[in-house]
Amino acid sequence: MKPSLRHLLALLLLPVALGAAEPTKPNILVILADDLGYGDIRAYNPTRGKIPTPHLDRLAAEGMRFTDAHSSSGVCSPSRYALLTGRYHWRTRLQNGIVGVFGEPLIAPDRLTIASLAKQHGYRTAAIGKWHLGWDWPIAEGDRALFRGTKENDAAAPETNRAAWAKVFGQRIAGGPTTRGFDRYFGTDVPNWPPYCFIEDDRTVGIPSEFLPKEYFRDHLASLPGPALPAWKFERILPTLTERACAFVTESARASQPWLLYLPLTTPHTPLAVNAEWQGKSGLNNAAADLIMETDAAIGKVLAALEASGAAKDTLIIFTSDNGFASYVGVKDLERQGHFPSGPLRDYKSSVHEGVTASLSSCAGPARSPRVRPAGSWSIRPTSWRPWPRSSA
Repeated sequence: MKPSLRHLLALLLLPVALGAAEPTKPNILVILADDLGYGDIRAYNPTRGKIPTPHLDRLAAEGMRFTDAHSSSGVCSPSRYALLTGRYHWRTRLQNGIVGVFGEPLIAPDRLTIASLAKQHGYRTAAIGKWHLGWDWPIAEGDRALFRGTKENDAAAPETNRAAWAKVFGQRIAGGPTTRGFDRYFGTDVPNWPPYCFIEDDRTVGIPSEFLPKEYFRDHLASLPGPALPAWKFERILPTLTERACAFVTESARASQPWLLYLPLTTPHTPLAVNAEWQGKSGLNNAAADLIMETDAAIGKVLAALEASGAAKDTLIIFTSDNGFASYVGVKDLERQGHFPSGPLRDYKSSVHEGVTASLSSCAGPARSPRVRPAGSWSIRPTSWRPWPRSSA
């Protein structure tokens, strides 16, 4: 049987279940990139990768590199479902595609997740980043048209829309991460879809009261029109998630309780909103390439906060991506310049080939564990985010 993330967590928690005298309870940090290809990290693609990724290269060098790891799907929501539940993603109401805008929860209320499993063993849990697994948005069926717009809308929204938005975004939103095993949540549901705001636990941070301005529907920024906070800036999403993750790590290190942090970053998925410091840094004249460098730096900040907190030696770090690189953000131009986002593998996001589901995955374990592999180890065994049937072994 191919190992999955939930199997890994179960093995880590086994000493607790067996009543060991001094059970080892490592902290667990799961970092999930969005649309990062197998070949986008230099450590996995040294000859055909042109984007510098020093922090992820270091993580690969100091931990174990999984060269045959696979997500369950070539697109977003199914992969996230499988990662968090360990189940085959089509064993849900979703039978194709992804959870739609203002969609309902995909994870059943009583379904075990890696967060609820960890909580059973005394962990504090948090999710910071992109959710995209649905919420119970309290939108009346007759009001749904008010939550859509056109890409030509002026920012100022009619009073009818604003009143409907205030009613929905002014109340708690059920069915999200804090009802699926996470004690805390901060992030955006889908960064290129409405609502264009942050969500903390089960409430939006502020009340979206304008349509997203039409200039945001260009250059691979927003995809769908809808309610937004005034002066919403896509460039602030990644730095804000990074700050929140660093704060959680620092705060948690002061507590005696072990912790699980699920950090599903919004990048390098669209919106390709690169902060000024990183624009042009890749030298490839491609915003996605620059955003990969910015993402690597953000992960570096989280790892630095972990080191500074003193918790790094007691923390299992798992890094992976939800699916392959998106071909529509300039892949042909990148290939002409010698950067191949799928490395030696075939095809990109949404196809059926290996370049879509082969996830670059690195794992660094707590230093105190006697079973930790030496730094720089490789695993060439097929590895999946979900349990596979024994018949496929």
